[in-house]
Amino acid sequence: MNPSLIRTLFLITGTTRGLGHALVEEALQIPGSFVISLSRAVPSTQDNHQTIQIDLNRSHQIGPAFKHIDIKPDRTTMLMHSVLINNAGVLDPIGPIVDCDDDQLAQHIQTNLTAPLILSRYFFHFSRSLPGRKWIINLTSGAGQSPFHGWSAYCASKAGLDMATRTMAMEFSRIDPRFSVCAIAPGTLDTRMQEKIRHCSRQQFEQIDKFVRLKKTGALTPPAHAASTIIRLLLEGKLENGGRYDLRKVD
Repeated sequence: MNPSLIRTLFLITGTTRGLGHALVEEALQIPGSFVISLSRAVPSTQDNHQTIQIDLNRSHQIGPAFKHIDIKPDRTTMLMHSVLINNAGVLDPIGPIVDCDDDQLAQHIQTNLTAPLILSRYFFHFSRSLPGRKWIINLTSGAGQSPFHGWSAYCASKAGLDMATRTMAMEFSRIDPRFSVCAIAPGTLDTRMQEKIRHCSRQQFEQIDKFVRLKKTGALTPPAHAASTIIRLLLEGKLENGGRYDLRKVD
């Protein structure tokens, strides 16, 4: 096989650290992969990895970002999978919604819900002409299904993303059956977001003791482990259109 041919194309958001960075590292290990990082990092292209600089708080930057994808058409003739992983997300503002800042609330919904919707729309049009299966994987949270005092914005945005996943799964696959959309909850990961939670006051977040205990007992999942599981589920064909998966319950 021509080593320049791409078999699996990944577009991953929020890749400068945490799970996003781990997903990039894992995807790059797959033979025939090409990974596009969408983040605030400096633009670069090296071997099978391109970084496109984008601020997801600015919706007008999302469409043009797809025009910067630097892949020659003759490299995609044997493409088997095109995958968008909507990983980027924020937790702030933390606290009862009556105490939250208006601009922070708006920016939160923009990053966690509006941006994934817009990215998914552009990914659909970008990848439709490419061969192979298409996947959109939205990274969600148990907070989208259960309320947490102090996480009104986060719970709302993840609940919205869960429903958007189900709706897009129905819409996209009806237009083109090669498209599938699913949501994955990676569980509690040992990331900077968890550090932020542990530094909250009890007035901001009532369940802080639980998360402090998770860190002390070593119960947080390493991002690399979660990334490996997500990529494995995809490549082994264990994901279904419209599905929602909790990595804590996946073998």
